[in-house]
Amino acid sequence: MEQHIINESILYPMENREELIALSAQLQAEFRPSNEAEMEIFDRLVTASWLRKRYEKVRAKLYDRKHALAAGSPQLPITIDSIRRFQQEVDQQKKQLATLRKLLRRLREGESFSIEETLHEYLPAA
Repeated sequence: MEQHIINESILYPMENREELIALSAQLQAEFRPSNEAEMEIFDRLVTASWLRKRYEKVRAKLYDRKHALAAGSPQLPITIDSIRRFQQEVDQQKKQLATLRKLLRRLREGESFSIEETLHEYLPAA
């Protein structure tokens, strides 16, 4: 298939468009979607991968903030809670990516299933 058209609506204004393009190109080279059904899964792979990267960046910044705070700071528990929440988001995206890779493999092995119904539950929220 031709070059993947990137859904840039997942970008926040401060995020780097070129990083998203590079990620999409890297994933396209790895997975080589060859038909519409594979592209549907691939689109979700790109989105979930981007969100995982976003959440990891935020989590890293929160760790930096945590280490900069004094031990008794009232902001410390809030920051620790935020780190936990972003770690859950990272973990959720990792699980979603694993599932999407399995779906792509099942599709390539010729297994029959409804793409729309199956992917509905794996639609990442930006």
